[in-house]
Amino acid sequence: MALGPAAVLATLAACGPSQNRDASGSAASGTPAAEDLLERIRADKKVRIGIEGTYKPYAFHDDSGALVGFEKEIADAIAAGLGAEPEYIETEWDSLIAGLDVDKYDLVINNVGITDERKKKYLFSQPYAQTAGRIAVAEDSDIQTLADVSGRTAAQTATSNWAQAMTDLGAQILPVQGFAEGIELVLQGRADAIGNDLVSFNTYREEQPDAAFRLLEEPLPTNATVGVIMPSGQEALRGAVDEVITRMKDDGSLAAIYQQWVGLDLTPQG
Repeated sequence: MALGPAAVLATLAACGPSQNRDASGSAASGTPAAEDLLERIRADKKVRIGIEGTYKPYAFHDDSGALVGFEKEIADAIAAGLGAEPEYIETEWDSLIAGLDVDKYDLVINNVGITDERKKKYLFSQPYAQTAGRIAVAEDSDIQTLADVSGRTAAQTATSNWAQAMTDLGAQILPVQGFAEGIELVLQGRADAIGNDLVSFNTYREEQPDAAFRLLEEPLPTNATVGVIMPSGQEALRGAVDEVITRMKDDGSLAAIYQQWVGLDLTPQG
């Protein structure tokens, strides 16, 4: 599925405990230091993970109602590496990252692109996935190139990196709750385009082979990597998460998860 902060972030941040630290991770003057989340996770043997749970094949509910998907499996492995059981807290995308500000969960693992803007406020793990951005339009659309996107409507979750990429191309953003709603608006002619990663479009095509959309030949100009996001000041937690991701890269288990779910390796190179 993720890669600027929305107004809701600022609103929730005002009352969040993680705001006791500045963007560098240092304790803010006159306020107590943030709790060591890694210490709490290991003591409680539980890690709270924010996730959408509606984004196939990243993390979604199968026909039995079970939460499945490749990011869910990665999250399971990270929890195990931390010596904890995962507790998944499902939240809509536009308020997902903001949940870190109010101690709703310890980590967010949800296709969150690593951007400079987000790094001013939060910590990221090393990348665990590479995304390939593309733009979909209706089959009969007159949009043929990236330049044609300017002035058109793009159905995007408002705080996603894809919304920013489409804005950079001059598109007007039509806010949606998620990818499924966005692609449906394009198919219905209520939006002109949607930007997202190739995995999402391929998965949708597999499920809806007759869907009348096409992908522009030019890739969406973003070379985003995806990481685990957590509150500022939690360097020990980041270090522990990075150890797990490094081990998964080295032993091939990360690549195996990708091959199982999407048939290609999304492991970042370099």
